[in-house]
Amino acid sequence: MLLCEAAGFDVVMVETVGVGQSETTVANMVDTYLVLMLAGAGDELQGIKKGILEVADVIAINKADGDNQLPAKRAALEYSRALHLMSSARSSWKTKVLTCSAMDGSGVAEVWAMLQEHRHTLEERGELQERRQQQRLTWLWSLVEQELMHRLRQHPDVSKLSAVLEQDVLLGRTPPTLAAEQILKAFGVES
Repeated sequence: MLLCEAAGFDVVMVETVGVGQSETTVANMVDTYLVLMLAGAGDELQGIKKGILEVADVIAINKADGDNQLPAKRAALEYSRALHLMSSARSSWKTKVLTCSAMDGSGVAEVWAMLQEHRHTLEERGELQERRQQQRLTWLWSLVEQELMHRLRQHPDVSKLSAVLEQDVLLGRTPPTLAAEQILKAFGVES
């Protein structure tokens, strides 16, 4: 994303692999989080179970064409109802639900307009700047955590001890809390 922005692209789209941890991670890295869903594919439950609705700014039910138009409209209504019962932790923006079809192009312009409206709303309320500031802090601490974990795992005393402790924890001989204390002590951190 940074490379694309540095190259002068003003719109960068990030696609994730599916519903899971990566989605909520990406949601904390972008200005607007668009979730594409399919009607009748079980995504309704997945979205609710995985918490994706809490981080979505816009939800678009795709493939709303042909025989799938009615199921797509029903799915959009179900998402709208579910969202009505939730409160978004991300901003004062209320998540919008639309239908679209990449096949025939219907609704695509409306989805783009909604993405632009979301950005405009964030800018107007000062939330875009706040969101980006929070993203930079999250990135800072993520880098610190990664480096600390790397150094911890590479530490000679920890690497000798960790294989034995992991096996002991797996077999139930050592509780995870005690194993963690021993690893941290080997790293030089006293609790």
